[in-house]
Amino acid sequence: MVVGLAAVLAGSAAAYAPAAKMRSVQLKLPAARSKVSSVEAAVVNDAIVPLSIPKLVTDGQHWRIESRRGPVHVWVPHTYEPKTAITVVYVHGYWIDVDGAWRGHRLPEQFALSGINAMFIAPEAPADKYQAVAWPSLHALLATVVSDIGVPMPKGRVVAIGHSGAFRTLEQWLPNQRLDTIVLLDAAYGDTWGYRSWLYSDRSHRLINVADDTLAAGDRLSKVMPGTIVIDGFPDDELTDHERTARILYIRSNLGHMPLVTGGHAIPTLLRALRAPRILTAPIRTPLD
Repeated sequence: MVVGLAAVLAGSAAAYAPAAKMRSVQLKLPAARSKVSSVEAAVVNDAIVPLSIPKLVTDGQHWRIESRRGPVHVWVPHTYEPKTAITVVYVHGYWIDVDGAWRGHRLPEQFALSGINAMFIAPEAPADKYQAVAWPSLHALLATVVSDIGVPMPKGRVVAIGHSGAFRTLEQWLPNQRLDTIVLLDAAYGDTWGYRSWLYSDRSHRLINVADDTLAAGDRLSKVMPGTIVIDGFPDDELTDHERTARILYIRSNLGHMPLVTGGHAIPTLLRALRAPRILTAPIRTPLD
């Protein structure tokens, strides 16, 4: 059943159980690709419930930490459960600061659309090649967050997602023992061999590389990593089970360098490939516009 876009964005308090703690609902993703309506509805207790993106964001908790290394934004969904949650650290690229990316790239809306149980952290990062890396230590960043927000940190894995110039920050985080998964959003610059070395240093490590402007570098990297699952063109719908669970996933994107992070499709889709529990009674996909 499809609901009108205006109704979806207008929101509905019925999307949440008003008198009881919301129970987790696992929405089964398609095993193979099929066309998915751009606006869908969630089925909760046999009722069709429209999704409100603004409500998903405002019902969660948001902190803006003023640190000596610059602002850090933190957001968790209202059903956040630290025992099963993962930590997702998102690093923006050049020509913008973290406050601008948080608002302009609609990061909390995209995090909410993923429907996963996670703590999302967005720190300051260089806005051009002349600025120093704000957070050379991932450990220091996580320690700053845990000391400021007063909410338990996730017990699960730590994932780093970086766009474009964020590669300078991610390179410095590779030695961190807690870093489990790296997602490169058109960020295969610099010493890409370092990602290969990091991947093979631990069998639990995962690498997701999405290349657009960096196709040449992405192609070279995939050739030296046997077993890479390659997708030509960013999928219009969901990733398959095989793609979502791949240890090494390489997407040869056709979305464009900036639409990867501003379009509202790539980030939520990739977040659902992080093996994190689904906790929201929400559609798999709903457009931001």
